[in-house]
Amino acid sequence: MNKRKKGTIRRLLPYFRGMELKMAFIITASILSSAFFIASPFFLGKALDQLAEGIQTAVTQGTRFQVNWQTMGNIFSILLSLYVLSFICNYFASYMMAAVTETVTLNMRKSLMEKLNRLPLRFFDGTERGDILSRATNDVEKVADALREGFNRLIGCIISIIGAVTMMLVISPALTLISFLTLGTATVLTILISKKSRNYFFKYQTSLGELNASIEEAFTGQLVIKAFNQEENSLKKFREINDDLYRHSSASQIAQFIVSPCVRMINNFGYIMIAVLSVISIIQGRLTIGIVQAFIQYSDKASEPVIECSQIISSMQSAFASSARFFQIMDEMDEVPDQVHGEVLPETKGNVRFEHVRFGYSDDHILMNDINININAGERIAIVGPTGAGKTTLVNLLMRFYEIQGGSIKIDGIDIKSMSRAELRSKFAMVLQDTWLFGGTIKDNIAYSNFHAKDEEIIEAAKSARVDHFIRTLPQGYQTILDEDGSNISQGQKQLLTIARAILADPAILILDEATSSVDTRTEAEIQKAMNNLMKGRTSFIIAHKLSTIKDADLILVMDHGTIIEQGTHEQLLEEKGFYEKLYNSQFADGASST
Repeated sequence: MNKRKKGTIRRLLPYFRGMELKMAFIITASILSSAFFIASPFFLGKALDQLAEGIQTAVTQGTRFQVNWQTMGNIFSILLSLYVLSFICNYFASYMMAAVTETVTLNMRKSLMEKLNRLPLRFFDGTERGDILSRATNDVEKVADALREGFNRLIGCIISIIGAVTMMLVISPALTLISFLTLGTATVLTILISKKSRNYFFKYQTSLGELNASIEEAFTGQLVIKAFNQEENSLKKFREINDDLYRHSSASQIAQFIVSPCVRMINNFGYIMIAVLSVISIIQGRLTIGIVQAFIQYSDKASEPVIECSQIISSMQSAFASSARFFQIMDEMDEVPDQVHGEVLPETKGNVRFEHVRFGYSDDHILMNDINININAGERIAIVGPTGAGKTTLVNLLMRFYEIQGGSIKIDGIDIKSMSRAELRSKFAMVLQDTWLFGGTIKDNIAYSNFHAKDEEIIEAAKSARVDHFIRTLPQGYQTILDEDGSNISQGQKQLLTIARAILADPAILILDEATSSVDTRTEAEIQKAMNNLMKGRTSFIIAHKLSTIKDADLILVMDHGTIIEQGTHEQLLEEKGFYEKLYNSQFADGASST
């Protein structure tokens, strides 16, 4: 076993914590089941010798053949007891292993979910959701299958091989040597194929994750795919990934199932040689028919477990590959942990200060360098600039979705790094351009920002967001069930619900990322009134592309390529005749030309 496998097994052990007694019971029961089963050929040989002796006596003495039922009855009673005991031990071992497997699976998925909640936002930016889903379901289930179906079987196989070989040595060392040659050849073949197959299984699991990601992308983006007539390209991409999955799956399955016929062929050559030498030994009187029959059964009980072991090991190769993908996520760097004694802001005023902030998605690619902003409580800060300028990144830094490489961000004079993320984010509410609703009732989706809110408060938030009337037109009103991501209502209605959710949070600081981009002009005007009331007395960050909506902002930050290139009021920036003035005039010209 190589270091990688040992490392994987060692890392899986903590998920068995608390099940030591159950595992000890499983191992003991598996050993006993195999031991009882291994003992049966010896007593079958005794029974056969009794019959052969009775026949020989009848032939030599010319008497009638008779069976000694007392002796045979004792032998058959012992055999029946051995089979029953073997069955009982095997049943309880399998039953207990199923319980252990489900617990291990539970622990692994729980650990993975906790890990995903600790990972920074940059991990999810660079990882496909379908691949994460595959690791949480298919990969964990592969490990469970290997445990459920393979662990106690593997123990049984090992005990059967050891017990059978021991009995064979007792019966005939010469015949055992022949069996050793076939068993050794079969074992070496199994090890070589197993080493080769692990890489195939890893590629198979990786391709399966890519396929899940492709399917998830195709289903969620079906409207866009059809709108741009990209069905064929989507299918082409799927076929390529599916073909890769087919190749890797075929290679892994061939490697898994080629072992069994090869081992059986080797064993058959061994059986031929054993049969020839056994006949010679019987003629020479060194062995009886019953003993030879027992030896052949023991030889079979030693060779068949080798075949079964090869299948189990192949299954475990798949489990090792799945475990490696599972631990790839577990090895990802967590978010910088919160300080144990975090600062608390019982009454947040909303003063925000960026001091020499330096940030990049990696140390080699710095996006922002020496950003300095001073914002007073209650001010409305508009952030404008072309696509990719870093507008959303700036507010993400404010909520510690990403960690800065230098400088500091302070709220009311307290560095946000000295606050827990939960404490920090409780002071904010966000309304994003990309709306997100959860499967459940409309009421639950609005209350997502404050589960302790009363029904009256939820309704009041909906009224402020100009969505109460729409909700009441639905058959179940606030109890209407939304599909996943709210696909059974319009985009504008989804945006209104997310705005109601932000209003209910009653935050100290607001972040509005194109909050009204998905609604019509009339609805936008109504929402803007509600937003103006909501923003009174609160520090508000407004990311906007329509510059006409942020004329009244106390401060406008103009960004380009991650840097704040201009800042001031609307009038001040127009007077400077810089980037903002060109941006504003271009929008005004576009708006005029479209009328």
